[in-house]
Amino acid sequence: MQRLRVAPLAGVIVMLATLLAACGSSGKKSAAPTTAAPTASTSSSVAPAALTASFRGVTATTIKLGIVTIDYKCIQQFVDYNFGDQPAIDQVLINNLNNHGGILGRKIVPVYRSYCPIGNSQALTVCTSYAEDDKVFAVLGVFYDTTGDAQLCLSRDHQTILIGHELLDQWISQSPPGLMLSPDITAERRSTVLLNLLKSSGTLTGKKVATLADQDSAASVSSAIKPGLDAMGVSQGSPAILSIVGSDTSAAQSQLDSFIEKWKAEGVNALILAGLNVSSEQFVNKIKKGLPAVLLITDGESSAQQGGEDDTAAKMNPNPYDGMLTANGLTDLEEWQGPWLQQCVKTYEDNGGQAVIGPDKIQPGPDGKRALVWSAVRDFCSELSMFQQIAEKAGPNLTNGTWTQAVNNYGEITLEPPYASIHTGKYDAEDAFRLVAFDSTIGPKGDFKSLGPIEDASK
Repeated sequence: MQRLRVAPLAGVIVMLATLLAACGSSGKKSAAPTTAAPTASTSSSVAPAALTASFRGVTATTIKLGIVTIDYKCIQQFVDYNFGDQPAIDQVLINNLNNHGGILGRKIVPVYRSYCPIGNSQALTVCTSYAEDDKVFAVLGVFYDTTGDAQLCLSRDHQTILIGHELLDQWISQSPPGLMLSPDITAERRSTVLLNLLKSSGTLTGKKVATLADQDSAASVSSAIKPGLDAMGVSQGSPAILSIVGSDTSAAQSQLDSFIEKWKAEGVNALILAGLNVSSEQFVNKIKKGLPAVLLITDGESSAQQGGEDDTAAKMNPNPYDGMLTANGLTDLEEWQGPWLQQCVKTYEDNGGQAVIGPDKIQPGPDGKRALVWSAVRDFCSELSMFQQIAEKAGPNLTNGTWTQAVNNYGEITLEPPYASIHTGKYDAEDAFRLVAFDSTIGPKGDFKSLGPIEDASK
């Protein structure tokens, strides 16, 4: 619905040894400005009187950034989409920023690397290359490893800034403050937001609720979901944590069979799925077969969307994902039609980029793959914009120290509207959420539909 970066590959990597699939400042926040594209010529950059080589990867005239992307060729047999030529897309937006003064007079020098997301060996190699060989100041993009080792290799082990996606609070807490950031929301905070929305809507009133997670998402249950359910006084069934080891999910499937029988006996009629793995088709379809009337709720929205779309394409009737609830912000189409993204797309197209096709009109190419260029443009706009805004606040003496000070004191940040913020202890920016439900009748593949207005979830 909103982030199609990593989680749509959840089912793929569950089968291939690794999962893969993009509280606020003080006072009530108003809607963020919607007219300024993150890499358009509206930058307020003004070259300072004297710039120096202030830190690793920073000279008087340049800032070296690592730009990391997924190698979709290595998984092309498992997915029906790619993000187009991402380095070429990203370079157009970087050129535009550089042509309009860069960041306080310094131009971005990108170092492009990609990795195969099966296992984490290539991601760890990319980390080492960026930190020890290229000596970049920061890394932007989809840099993902379910263990967190690759992300922490950058931020914790090499003190290199990472602006990434699908992050966990437990990884951020192991990093120096402000060095691991996301324009999105962490899994744990999404769980808290989801529980808050469920509470305010009264959705769980009279329900008996169980939780399902795997070893990678168990932290969200213990730190956010279970305390939230306890605080609501909701009747609860047996919690389940599946063991997914490498490419073999047979043990997890057997465990799930046992829990389904236990939930039947307990009268469980609502199930919260924590994380991307357990929100994928192989588990959701089994749950709905065994418990057809159960209300499914997930915090792994992007994995759920991909599963719902795949089941729609497979003409499953009923679609096991229909009615599944989650927390999200703008739909793909709302986002596409909004002024923030349209300005970003215009910037890309006006500076030599190809015409961008919206999410409602994308068709498979000759190779059968959908080229989601609009997603690639959107994602890099948000990543580069976040970096630009923080770096400008850090000032001409750009170091890890001034960067951290800027992050910790930032507050509202202009990303996708209407709400986003970062500050001390909150390093994931996205704050705009509402309760949504999957509906397989929307569009050609289905989508989440809104159940209420967007709220400020920064509190």
